[in-house]
Amino acid sequence: MNQRKVRKMSKLYRSREGQITAVDTKSQLATLGSESAPGPLLVPAGAKKLNAVIIAFATDQSVAADGSFFIRLEGPGLPGGPETLAFGSQGVAVATGGHGSRSAIRFPLDIPVTAANEILIFAENAGEDTGTETVGVTLEFLV
Repeated sequence: MNQRKVRKMSKLYRSREGQITAVDTKSQLATLGSESAPGPLLVPAGAKKLNAVIIAFATDQSVAADGSFFIRLEGPGLPGGPETLAFGSQGVAVATGGHGSRSAIRFPLDIPVTAANEILIFAENAGEDTGTETVGVTLEFLV
């Protein structure tokens, strides 16, 4: 009987968060809660691919406006070049604004990575300036 050993891949996670500073502006997510300078987000040793990205966001909707939101992944940790992922939209029709938030959403991916190299995460608001948006992003790597 021919038996094959199946190696189970383990997952490692790296997170960053921050605020989108203005409409049509690339805002780097470079903090991690109480860590104001956690250092570069490095692809874990042994990682072969970015398996998924998990994104959560909230906006104060301080104006009557609507916009869409996306993240950009850039840096030498992505040998195929930058990646852009749309993750939500928000709008309110009243001048007093409102509030919006989205539970974390997991987007499955299959993007090659280069271990021990940096990935930069940026968030953007396109369309109209909807106020202050806070974005949290977690990268899920397969090792």
